[in-house]
Amino acid sequence: MSRPEFAGVGEVYRPLGYLPAGLRLIALAVLVVVGMVGCSVAWIDQQSYVESPNICRAHEVERTDCVHVERRPVEQVSR
Repeated sequence: MSRPEFAGVGEVYRPLGYLPAGLRLIALAVLVVVGMVGCSVAWIDQQSYVESPNICRAHEVERTDCVHVERRPVEQVSR
């Protein structure tokens, strides 16, 4: 990741260096709060995660530890 299209971490935070010290601290505090809110939302959303059923493949007709589904032929869509 040393090619020109990848910016280093210093390039991302360089605009904060142009701010006065007080505003820089406020901006960093806002970024930390935004990160904490994002992580909290992701954690709360993950609480309702339901695993997908284990679907059997077409050739696995003898398996009993997966869900067998009715397979329909593929329909051609006219354009």
